[in-house]
Amino acid sequence: MLLDLPDKSPEKILEIFNEVYTKTKLFYLLKTAIELNLFDHLEEFRSIEELAELLKIDVVMTEYMLKILEEIGLIECKTKNGKRQYKNTEISNIFLKEGSFYSLRDPIYSCFENIKNWENLSDILKNKKYRKKEDINSFFPKVIKKLADECKCWELQKILEYIAKYEEFKNAKKLLDLGGGHGLYAIGFTLLNKNLKSYVFDLPDVVKETQKFIKKYNAKNVFTIAGNFYTDDIGNGYDIVFCSYNPGGKNPKIAQKVYNALNKGGLFINKQFFPEKEGIEDFLDNIEWNMFDAEGLKKDKRRYTFKGDLNLEKYLDYLKKLGFKIIEVKDINQVLGIKYGNAKIIIAKKI
Repeated sequence: MLLDLPDKSPEKILEIFNEVYTKTKLFYLLKTAIELNLFDHLEEFRSIEELAELLKIDVVMTEYMLKILEEIGLIECKTKNGKRQYKNTEISNIFLKEGSFYSLRDPIYSCFENIKNWENLSDILKNKKYRKKEDINSFFPKVIKKLADECKCWELQKILEYIAKYEEFKNAKKLLDLGGGHGLYAIGFTLLNKNLKSYVFDLPDVVKETQKFIKKYNAKNVFTIAGNFYTDDIGNGYDIVFCSYNPGGKNPKIAQKVYNALNKGGLFINKQFFPEKEGIEDFLDNIEWNMFDAEGLKKDKRRYTFKGDLNLEKYLDYLKKLGFKIIEVKDINQVLGIKYGNAKIIIAKKI
């Protein structure tokens, strides 16, 4: 049999695993660069030897690491006196330095944490006891800073700009940010409309974190309401109710509460993921979603979905039955001008 060829060439198998292995190596190289604070040392051009000495790392591997980072556009290179020198590109200065206002290091670190679950996937598949258990009362307060850092780097400003065009927003006096977490949207809304008072409704331990952001940005017209929007009253008399990626954003009971809480002519602005596409990336996301159990929430099998959630078509139909007029439904990618997944922003008016 040694001289017999197999029925198929191994090319496809080798191609798949070589591609995955290369990307895995790149992932860990980037992880190492972040953990070494490499980008904090490259505001100005430095030689390979200078950087290796600063970071106390091997000079040969440092050279190859820098060449890779140059190749993917995170640093740039020049030659001086016959020696290659490197410094950050603009995007690295903005998003990868620890002290930058727009630093994405916290959101990136969550990738480093999540990869540990993939390393244990066989155990998780075989036995549910290996699944991470998250209590919503402790989970959401922990991730507030990450979510804030992520949204303030682009999405926050673009969404605020998009909503500010509506006359209903310009004339609004009272806004509810339902499940608003960090409260940056509520704060931003009051900066655009000086006559507006914004209320952030979220779990008691979450609003403690919200209040830190309110204080940090010296927001005078932003207030918090502690509660669980599944079980508690959310108030009334609002001109606008805003939802952003919260667990109730596709739930009909929460939509009913929103309708009741709005003034006639008020806007319901709802920004949510509707994971209805099917491809490799979506399936991987769904596996990751099922790696943990959320105590206090009944998760569905698709990422960002919970028991009782409606798909986009049924959700829009339900809003109409409640008495909303659908003003606009737009892909989030169109609003942001960048690729961001399969989220939608829905603008509905209570009539």
